[in-house]
Amino acid sequence: MAEKQTRSSEKQELKRKINFWKWVCLALFLIIAGFFGWIYLSIFVLNPTEEPTPAIKSNHKNVEFSTSTSKADLNKLIQTYIDDFSDDEDIGYDVYVANNVIFKAEAKIFDEPIEMKLIFSPSVKKNGDVVLKLKDMAVGALPLPVSYVMSFVNKTYKFPNWVTVIPKQQKIYLDLNKLKLKGDTKVRVDALDLKKDDISFTLLVPVN
Repeated sequence: MAEKQTRSSEKQELKRKINFWKWVCLALFLIIAGFFGWIYLSIFVLNPTEEPTPAIKSNHKNVEFSTSTSKADLNKLIQTYIDDFSDDEDIGYDVYVANNVIFKAEAKIFDEPIEMKLIFSPSVKKNGDVVLKLKDMAVGALPLPVSYVMSFVNKTYKFPNWVTVIPKQQKIYLDLNKLKLKGDTKVRVDALDLKKDDISFTLLVPVN
């Protein structure tokens, strides 16, 4: 009798263990099924595939090229431009850079032939234009007022339309936006530290 009860208890215990593992397997199956179902919904239902949006075209009208140069090369560029501007004729003055911008000319003032030398300190505006501020001058041995000399220079010599002499302010303004280069290319000065030979600028080439 006792043996039968023992066997019956063992069978019941075995059934409980089997039922337990059935539930474990069922729960595991439901978890796995739910996981893959969630992935499916996330990819194809909740976040459907969208057509790629075309890239917006740049509205820039120019392509920019940054470059740098030295004072020696800049002097060559200045001389080439003056030759082109004057059609290789003598316009009566020279411009070159050292630690400052130098304007030299031979002229007659009060019927006296003199050598004129104006020394300008350059500075760069935020828009890339350049301002030349008169730093020193020598006009022969004549003690002439600065405003008179600047007015004389403005009236006597021919300059490109992007160069404006302003006698009362003792400066020359270089409006580089008016400077005409081949292909309508514009130039913007970024740095002009002549003492450190730090000269850099940006070319703005128009594009369609």
